Amino acid sequence: MKMTTSARSPIELRKAGLRALTVALGHDDAQAFLKQYSGTGDFTRERHERPERSHEEVAADILRLQKERMGSRRE
Repeated sequence: MKMTTSARSPIELRKAGLRALTVALGHDDAQAFLKQYSGTGDFTRERHERPERSHEEVAADILRLQKERMGSRRE
């Protein structure tokens, strides 16, 4: 297996990774994801603080976000 090294500095790589994570998940979910690895998040407490949402509401949000992204790509 060939090992490759990045031409980016650790700071550049961290910034690019955070940017990609935020684009993929959105700010709030990216933050929640990172808290799982920082040892500072309390997922059990936080999940009860979030409002319950139906599958239909989540699906509608996904479709809305996909449409928004497609619209921004055309501009």
